[in-house]
Amino acid sequence: MCGEFENLVGTMKHDRLVELRSAIPSCRYGNSRLFFRGPKRNLSGRYNAFTGGKETFGKYLDHPYPALVEAALGKTCVNFGVVNAGVDVFVNDPTIMAACATADITVIQMMGAHNLSNRFYKVHPRRNDRFLSGSPLMAALYPDMDFSEYNFTRHLLGALFERSPERFEII
Repeated sequence: MCGEFENLVGTMKHDRLVELRSAIPSCRYGNSRLFFRGPKRNLSGRYNAFTGGKETFGKYLDHPYPALVEAALGKTCVNFGVVNAGVDVFVNDPTIMAACATADITVIQMMGAHNLSNRFYKVHPRRNDRFLSGSPLMAALYPDMDFSEYNFTRHLLGALFERSPERFEII
């Protein structure tokens, strides 16, 4: 599917991109509000857990790396990857934290710190790439900026750096 995706990017056919995206099976576990890459796995036996962002989820891939590891080891591997996830997604989800605690092995993808709530700004609890609000500390550091113009953390951080690389070092 990767080659097909690359061809579609060149032609920018949005309807085909939506078709590819919807072909990926998704599932939920327990009381989690998150959708994960399917097929759904049984968590009552022995398994390995994989947490992470879009690389773990395997957006546009027939076989993301947790599925490849499962095929190589012959052991159930549960894909807890979430597109646009940051650390907040997992630490604030008791169902997934419990599933990782009972797994034989948990593999954790290193995700960018920009999608993490901190003393300067808050991100959405499930879509960690979404900027929700700036703190009084960030407002004091950047009194010349209107944060309501930003919806995504990467866009916000780029604007902060562009405005003042010196002040950005603090962020």
